[in-house]
Amino acid sequence: MHSYDRHHKTVTPLLDVPNMDLIQDVIVGDRLHLIDLGVMKRLLNGWRDGSLGFDTKLSSQKISDFSTMLCSIQLPSEIHRKPRGLDYLSHWKGTEFSNFLHYSSIVVLKQYLPDVAYQHFLLFFCSITMLSSNTYRANWHVARKMLETFLSDFMTIYGEQFITSNLHNLQHIVDEVEVFGPLSTFAAYPFENGLQRMKHLIRSGWKSLEQVINRLSEVDSHEYYRMQPSRIRKYPSIATSGDSIRVHVKDGFILSTLYRNGWFLTNNNQVVRFVNVLKSPKIIIFGKILEEKRNFFSDPVESSVLHVFTGNIHSLSANEFQFACEDIKCKLVAVMSVNDHVFIPLLHTLE
Repeated sequence: MHSYDRHHKTVTPLLDVPNMDLIQDVIVGDRLHLIDLGVMKRLLNGWRDGSLGFDTKLSSQKISDFSTMLCSIQLPSEIHRKPRGLDYLSHWKGTEFSNFLHYSSIVVLKQYLPDVAYQHFLLFFCSITMLSSNTYRANWHVARKMLETFLSDFMTIYGEQFITSNLHNLQHIVDEVEVFGPLSTFAAYPFENGLQRMKHLIRSGWKSLEQVINRLSEVDSHEYYRMQPSRIRKYPSIATSGDSIRVHVKDGFILSTLYRNGWFLTNNNQVVRFVNVLKSPKIIIFGKILEEKRNFFSDPVESSVLHVFTGNIHSLSANEFQFACEDIKCKLVAVMSVNDHVFIPLLHTLE
């Protein structure tokens, strides 16, 4: 306590909070600022501009091609922001960096980064993916070693002068995940969204706190009526819109005949293309299995450990197979690679 006297101006009342450790219980690894707006943004800016001191600077033509490839990716409807090109990089939101990291990066960067830089990035991708879901809990100790290697190799590849506090703090996030749960469970995204909603409730600078309280009271009243039992969606359920049919497997998980919403992974790791659904009386999902799939990468771990696979969609089975909703492990994001597709789990559906 007070080991560094020059840094103490007064005594914080937080010391009086019972059962609180100001060192262990104050989170450093908020993924919004540390990972998405921190490390991922720093890497993309560095690769685009060559400001990391390594031979990764993209030419104008490569930046254009990179952006075209990125913007062509069809993310599922659960992801509300469409990808934007590198020319908009300074305007990207945290969720855009997060979506790029988890669903676009390993495919797009493979085409534009030198092999050394790409293999180094895979350490970051694999470790952050593992720490983003309880599904990978058994491999969190592996993620720790990957982050240690990522940091040490960063100094070798890019230079020690480019080590920032965000990179340094990556060393602590495994400890925090082991205590508080996956990265999403203590991310600042919900708080940022809540502050933004409250900001929009203010109409003038006069008595702004009272304005927010009054508007929130009105919203709570509205929510009460909107969320009456008769209006709450039951899962799983079937809905139709024109010629399109979709299955609400659970909250935040939709399967439909649209290409971007049409892929899922079964509990025995089969990649399946959604075709149709029938209720009789339980919901039965019909799909075609990708008969030839393989690992997209084998180092630093086999991609199948993260449930990431690649394959040609022409190898879909001719026959349709039946699946119950309980047979589904997660929804997949299908990203077109050079000749094949890469199938990546939609992380929040893994829980």
